[in-house]
Amino acid sequence: MQDRCETRIMKQAVEFHSGSLILQGELYLPDRKPAPGILVCHAMHAEGFRWLPLYRLFAEKACERGFACLLFDLRGCGQSQGTFDYGWGEQEDVRAGFEFLLSHNDVAPSGAFVVGRSLGGTIALYALAHDQRVKGFALWATPPDHYKNIRNFIVSRYGRLRFLSFLLLPYIERFHDLGKAVRIELFGLTLRLTELRRKTMTLQGAKLLSKIEHPPVLVLVGEKDEYVTLGEMKEWEVAGGTVRSQTLADAGHTFKGAEDSAILATLEWFEHLQAKH
Repeated sequence: MQDRCETRIMKQAVEFHSGSLILQGELYLPDRKPAPGILVCHAMHAEGFRWLPLYRLFAEKACERGFACLLFDLRGCGQSQGTFDYGWGEQEDVRAGFEFLLSHNDVAPSGAFVVGRSLGGTIALYALAHDQRVKGFALWATPPDHYKNIRNFIVSRYGRLRFLSFLLLPYIERFHDLGKAVRIELFGLTLRLTELRRKTMTLQGAKLLSKIEHPPVLVLVGEKDEYVTLGEMKEWEVAGGTVRSQTLADAGHTFKGAEDSAILATLEWFEHLQAKH
């Protein structure tokens, strides 16, 4: 299945394997080929990349500027198989998507850029920060430290006592099956609080980057982000001079109202890096 979504852009429905799972996505191709590639990793949401129009808008604008762009649903999200794994199993999905993109006949095989939004940005870093074929990252509204991010979220809304109770859940569950009592619905997904504690809260993207040589990183955050504070964003500075940050005025976590600014900043960053290769 393929159709024209704009002048000189071809969109294809695609699927590829991540281990035993089949993941679904969309590949956007410009007329000029082979094109430099961009892999896009969506945030935590049951509907995958299809929930937020920003992803498709970005892919279309990227194509207009000569990039090939792959959008896909992580495991347990959208139309892909599997079960949501709190940021860990999804790293295999990102690596599989990167390989699929670079293996396509119409995409330059030497390397590609990566966009990740929120948790998707952290997953992308953990999956590909060591891969020398990554030419650069753009992280949209991505917490530098998910332990601190989740802690701040709980404390600000429910108080410190609730956060301390949350920390004790993995130990309590060793002796008592709490079942539904420790599950919440968030972004359309049914989440176990104990798994958030065991898995998601161990993800520290800024700390990871500070310990390794990595591709250049652009960090974009909305001035009025509901989930990631401007104070948290300063922690990306520990990753050194190859990390550049930019604030989007009057924008929240989804960049609503600032979509064009986010897309332009990202594509100009990638074009700048592309020119250096």
